[in-house]
Amino acid sequence: MSMDRREAIKRTAMIMGGLVFAPSAIGVLNGCRARPSLEWSPELFSAGEAHLVSVLSDVILPADDTPGARDLGVPAFIEEMVHQVYTEENRTRFLDGLNAFDREAQNQLGSRFVDAAPEQQYEFAESKNREAIEGASGESETPFFLIFKELTMLGYFTTETGATQVLRYEAVPGRYDGCIPFEEVGRTWAT
Repeated sequence: MSMDRREAIKRTAMIMGGLVFAPSAIGVLNGCRARPSLEWSPELFSAGEAHLVSVLSDVILPADDTPGARDLGVPAFIEEMVHQVYTEENRTRFLDGLNAFDREAQNQLGSRFVDAAPEQQYEFAESKNREAIEGASGESETPFFLIFKELTMLGYFTTETGATQVLRYEAVPGRYDGCIPFEEVGRTWAT
């Protein structure tokens, strides 16, 4: 049974603290979605940028007992959103942010992000996330890392696997329990 995409976006927005970058919401509402595939042929990204997007999305949502972001086609979703939905200004800003992220990784780690050890990738991404969250309130523009993380989560949680295996999913109509302790539920609900 398929899930209402508008509801999935609302739920994803709640998971991310209520803020969804407007082009991301518009793209998903217009039908952009992650399609599971091992490889995709980038139209906008260079081969290096596509590889960076794949590795970084998997650092944000790695495979464990459920598929990782790359397994569910999230990198191709990110490119489709940036290429098809973003304005030229936002597209340029995203690409500049992606390349700046890689340059910073090279300066701090001594290698490109994709060539660093997994622990270094995680620590660097975690530090960029912390910086972005701390700086987001004082900046007029949303920091690159938060936009990237949002696209990764949108792509992931609007797939059938993300919505039904990672989040809890119960087809409507379902049972209604008005007040349940979170410990009994165990995960956030997809619907």
